Amino acid sequence: MKTLALGLLLAVRGDRATRVRFVLMTAGCAIGVACLAAVLSIPTIVAAHDTRAALRDAVPARGAAAQQRAEGLPGLPLSLERRDPFGSRPVTRVFVARPPRGESPAPPGVSRLPGPGEVLVSPALRALLTEAPGLKGGLPGRVTGTIGPAGLTGPDELYAYVGRTPRQLAATGSEKVLRYGAAYAPHPALDEGTLDPLRFTLCCLVLLPLFVYLSVCVRLSAESRSRRLAALRLLGLSARDTVRVSAVETVCAAALGAVAGLGLYLAAEAAVAGTGWLGLAWYPADGLPSRSTLVACLLGCPALAHVAGRRHAREAALRPLAVRRGEHGTRPRRWLAAALALPGLGIVSTYCLLGLVDKAPGPSATTSLLVPAGALLTGAGLVLSLPPATAWLARRIAARTQRVSLTLAMRHHEAHPGMALRVVSGLVLLVYAASLTQGVLVELDQVSRRAAPNQEYELPYERLTPSQLGRAEQASGVNGRALAADFTDRETAVVATCAQLATFVRPGSVKGCVDGEILALRDPDVPLGPEGLPGAEHTLRLRDTEGRPAGEQRLTVPRRTVTVSVVQPSNVTSALVLVPPSALPAGTHPAAARLLLSSAPDQDTVRAVLDRLAAIAPTIEITPVGIVIDTLDQLTAVKGLLGTGMVLGLGIGVAAFLVSTADHAMSRHTRTAALTLLGIRPGTLRAAQSAQVVLPLACGLTAALVAGKLAESSYLVTGGGAVFWDTAGLPLLLASALVVLIVATVSCLPLARRHLDPEVLRKD
Repeated sequence: MKTLALGLLLAVRGDRATRVRFVLMTAGCAIGVACLAAVLSIPTIVAAHDTRAALRDAVPARGAAAQQRAEGLPGLPLSLERRDPFGSRPVTRVFVARPPRGESPAPPGVSRLPGPGEVLVSPALRALLTEAPGLKGGLPGRVTGTIGPAGLTGPDELYAYVGRTPRQLAATGSEKVLRYGAAYAPHPALDEGTLDPLRFTLCCLVLLPLFVYLSVCVRLSAESRSRRLAALRLLGLSARDTVRVSAVETVCAAALGAVAGLGLYLAAEAAVAGTGWLGLAWYPADGLPSRSTLVACLLGCPALAHVAGRRHAREAALRPLAVRRGEHGTRPRRWLAAALALPGLGIVSTYCLLGLVDKAPGPSATTSLLVPAGALLTGAGLVLSLPPATAWLARRIAARTQRVSLTLAMRHHEAHPGMALRVVSGLVLLVYAASLTQGVLVELDQVSRRAAPNQEYELPYERLTPSQLGRAEQASGVNGRALAADFTDRETAVVATCAQLATFVRPGSVKGCVDGEILALRDPDVPLGPEGLPGAEHTLRLRDTEGRPAGEQRLTVPRRTVTVSVVQPSNVTSALVLVPPSALPAGTHPAAARLLLSSAPDQDTVRAVLDRLAAIAPTIEITPVGIVIDTLDQLTAVKGLLGTGMVLGLGIGVAAFLVSTADHAMSRHTRTAALTLLGIRPGTLRAAQSAQVVLPLACGLTAALVAGKLAESSYLVTGGGAVFWDTAGLPLLLASALVVLIVATVSCLPLARRHLDPEVLRKD
């Protein structure tokens, strides 16, 4: 008990510098634990999203056993689900028909299924109906209630139950619902292929810097604390009690910081949960820390503090005289840095060489294990190799320079390389992780983006009014239009001019096109069936502008051919004939025609066009050809989470720098006062102190850029995409590293003054 009381007394009843350091340790641990809880809670939030979706999913009465069970029940409801895009967001409409008798099962969030003419909507969809009343066309009936949180995956979900009669759903492909509550979510928030790169990036972007940051926080004022422990040992305190006093002080600060960090996370999570800022909205209860997260935060942080401080405490307990005299400790462990950095660099460099010789291995179980391991080992080795590398460089510079400020800086860094490391390690890892994040974004962009020069959109032509038709064709971002028409034998034709056809195919691939003439449409990469041979006859049904039948037109596949090259999937690929608009009777159009629009393929343009088309025709089904709307929704969540990881990584790096800089400023008061007493000018001291940080930071940023690009390229080589070398992201990384270097140089100016404080020298 005396040891515990002494440790607490030294932690909270010391001088002003001691109390400031204790507050810095506590605040630093709080920020670190809040970031750790945020990262560890992401899988919990995703799992809660999928669990809610699975619990409301209808289990149809399929199979013999289910049919027998269904026959024994008085009645089962019918259900039919439709998912349509509203801009870039999915709108889910579930048409349900209650049985004429008996109690039917109800999904979570509703007390009973809606009857015919009744509609239950989510709060987000109810709010959207006021902004886009055209959506009401897809929800026949009156809104009579709201779906509760138990039946929604998040507060921003667009979801509705539409009541119908059994006769209305009889011939629509609906199924009898045995119960609600499936084993898996039909539309997961993030699939496994997306979760893997997300986990890898967050580990490198947040967890690795966070581990270093927490180690920095619990080792604040290491030199002064070791000298104080050595003094206690010389006054008669046993070696075991000396170590315990140090443990009490560090664990106390870490424990308080862990509790404060969890409170900080809960407050931030409650404020951000429903906003959708992260690309994913959830209910605050879904983001509560799990038991494993609580253990990692409340026990892991104090345990790390104890382990980090134990070595220096044992040194003060076993060699108190050497610590009090300020003798140099052991040199940095080069073998540990080499043991981590060399295998990591070997792995990532090997994959880069395979990419250079065009022998990329592609995605596999081996690469999914080796690439993250190589990146993590490289990052850890990068930090641990800074002290020996910069100490060697400082010794060489000090032996050759004639400037007093540079000599002071290099000799001090040579003697204490770990002090500057604690200042710059967070910023170095931030630049390293930023390069990895660029690689993940490039790979996701390759996976999600069609390798086509255009993006097609398909809309039902006859459901568009003339006004909507004109506005859709003139929408900003739309650069082409055509009609896809079905023959009576289910073959298709494209109604377009030569210029319009060119917007749906590869640039420069249209050959032999003549305006005003019906032509056979050919793609050399698509096999030609007998229905596309010259002379084959097909019938095209026509309708007038009022939608009434307007006869038929027989078309014969001509011998003259227009050749194109199309990226699949595309409506042009399956077309046999190119029909110019002038070949159709005036005032007519093909029956059941589909309006085809084209735009640029980049994601920003696709999203903008989808939003504009949804605003023009809210209830019309808009199909972006080749793109699943759930993929866009997942990409939004992934980019939001990666952006959050970048913000957390930036916060960790900046927090580590600020905390270490403040501690560094306090720890050098005695040395600054002594040098000032010897006649060193304040300007010289400022230059020396800045150089102490600039040297390891410049070396670390250079190594981070090289190692980061190697790790990024290895990820791209094994990702299966076409881009191996992300040269477009290099200027941004260089600019970021330069800004970090300038800000760190300015921020590390010492607090050297002409006025000497005798108390500082007397205490020493």
